[in-house]
Amino acid sequence: MLGVALGVWGMIWDGERPVAAAESGLLTSVGLKVGQSLPHVRLYRATGEPLTMGGPKPHFTVYLSGCNTCQIFLGKVDSFDQIARDFTDAPVRFFYLHKGTVHPELRNLQQAYTVKERRLLIDRFADELHSGIPWLADGPAGELARIWGPSLPNLQLVADPHGRVLQALEWSDPAALRRLLESIFIDWRYSSAALATSRPVQLRLADQRRPETTVLPIEKPLYMPQLIVEPVVDDAERSYFLKLRVETERPTLKGKPGKLYLRFDLDPVYRVVWGGNSPIRSAELRTPEPIPRRLLQLPAPARAATGTLPVEWLLDSPASREPFEVRLHYSITDAQGQSQEAVQRFVVEWREVAG
Repeated sequence: MLGVALGVWGMIWDGERPVAAAESGLLTSVGLKVGQSLPHVRLYRATGEPLTMGGPKPHFTVYLSGCNTCQIFLGKVDSFDQIARDFTDAPVRFFYLHKGTVHPELRNLQQAYTVKERRLLIDRFADELHSGIPWLADGPAGELARIWGPSLPNLQLVADPHGRVLQALEWSDPAALRRLLESIFIDWRYSSAALATSRPVQLRLADQRRPETTVLPIEKPLYMPQLIVEPVVDDAERSYFLKLRVETERPTLKGKPGKLYLRFDLDPVYRVVWGGNSPIRSAELRTPEPIPRRLLQLPAPARAATGTLPVEWLLDSPASREPFEVRLHYSITDAQGQSQEAVQRFVVEWREVAG
């Protein structure tokens, strides 16, 4: 594993650039040029534990700046979480950086005055996002904001174990991050150590197809038009195992109450099955109202998620006819018996699918 990493370190020593590295005049002006050392700045976790940015570390480090009042940042959180899960066992650590609240008026928030207030704020953000990536806040003197200035947008930084910049992007890019990490750990997934700890279980061909079953599908009204569903796809390298179908009773298209039907199907091209005893970790629906928008926790699906059967919900239609968001956090098992968690998001429009 160390040998894999040394190849990338050598690229920096020789003045070469790793895959997907990028920089701009703004980044260069604040000392974030590729190959340059990160500043030594003391940051804080929500628990109060200090952590120093910059300097040698026994791992690569990914820093992603943002806040819960930035819609651009929020739209990328699930992809970053998925990347962090995919590289859980690799020598790389992920952190969200919070320098300040970008749009406090959107959430009725106030700018933090003290480290304690910053810690309370990032603790709230972590709780709202349900993310496995920890947050770091600026110190009492606001040193990070002072060095980089308040104008930097959603920054994406990757540092090598010597504390030198491998990638510096003004706007975070999940696909670029994944490509860079895969170039660093190109042999990691197939190393002898990884293979020694895995326990592949080959599924039979019958297990990889939708089984014949006597379990009836959910009972729903007849003649429900299908609504337009747009998946949130912001990382072309991810595997989007689920496909969502949404139907509604026809009167709801004219603003009247009715039933809404959600069905998540496992895409057979991935040859996966629902994983674990409770594959559906959470299912949520975000409606435009009330403001601010809140994710509403859905009840358990109509039947348990087993094998490759779809999971379904039959719900009362939301009152608003503005587009709404559906979010599912789930686990699957692949053909080699390896488990994986994922989060997928979809935007549903109140328009009937043509044809």
